[in-house]
Amino acid sequence: MAGGSPRAYDLSAARPDGWFEQVLEQSEDFEKAAELIGRSTLGLALIAGARIVSLTASPHSESPTTVEFSIGEDPTVRQVPLSEFRETIGQSLLTPLQSWSLPDDADAEALQAHIGGRYMLEAALFQVEPLELRADLGLSEITLQFNELRHVLGLDDFRDVLDERVRSELGIGRQNDNAIDLAIVDQAEDANAHGNWGATVAMLNPWLTSISMLLRTGEAEGLSEDVHGRLSVSLDLLGTAYANMGELDAANEVLRLGIQWAGESGKAGGLFLALGRASAASEKHGEAIGLLRRAIRLGAEERDALPLLARSLGARDQVLAAMVCSERARELGADVAESEAVVADLQARLGEAWPRFQAWMSAPE
Repeated sequence: MAGGSPRAYDLSAARPDGWFEQVLEQSEDFEKAAELIGRSTLGLALIAGARIVSLTASPHSESPTTVEFSIGEDPTVRQVPLSEFRETIGQSLLTPLQSWSLPDDADAEALQAHIGGRYMLEAALFQVEPLELRADLGLSEITLQFNELRHVLGLDDFRDVLDERVRSELGIGRQNDNAIDLAIVDQAEDANAHGNWGATVAMLNPWLTSISMLLRTGEAEGLSEDVHGRLSVSLDLLGTAYANMGELDAANEVLRLGIQWAGESGKAGGLFLALGRASAASEKHGEAIGLLRRAIRLGAEERDALPLLARSLGARDQVLAAMVCSERARELGADVAESEAVVADLQARLGEAWPRFQAWMSAPE
């Protein structure tokens, strides 16, 4: 599209949602094939136009599974090991694809042609949900949802992410252009320490879709605890940067993804603390209370969490609990200036009840 205002296209009618599940329901043979060579391999084979004639598996020997198939317009039937079959369909699916131009009144078929039909099928196979296409001055961006997070990617980036997922699923050679360089985490930590939130977003935001997709693959389970920890730290840094920039919805999404990476590890406490801080800043105090309590249970510093918890408890009229948290925070060396206003408000609301409570707590048994 040249000139004019940006155009937005709803992709709901263009998405082939559930196409692979429908294929599996058609025949038990498809189900058996998925069990032998893997669900994703079968799905990608179908997208590549492969016609599987037979599968020979030798589960009780060292002989590899062999696949008899033809592909595309070539009727030649070949019988090869499963690894070679995967490489063949990978070569087909990773061939560069030209984009069709996008008319102003694009229908579902035109949208699929512009994005790439095979990419729409791959997205559905990998539970990636393209929601909207925006076109302006010849550039196309896709809003998509994956793993409960929304992302906006240029069309080429969208394709690159799916190509990388195809490589991962088929176990073939990767390109490293979009590799996650954990050394950047150190740079982002330094940027956050100096309040350079924009730099952190610029460094870490390009990873977001890849990290989100990696979480759903078997490869994520094989990553070391240290890698999981560094990825959760990167998401903590990115979420914190977004929160300090006032983009609280983005901060919440990123930090929740970080929590999934951290699991119940020591990194989880810090992420729950950051998420609780973002929720409190958004005035979502009921949500913040649960998050901050979880953060403390998972090892977050009480000195950092309790002032926030006090503020959220006070906002939900749990005044006495808020005052107890404030007092405990001061005992632990929390920033007094930061909590002075909260404490003054709580004391005014409690009146004489607070000294009586203190006296009762300090009375001998």
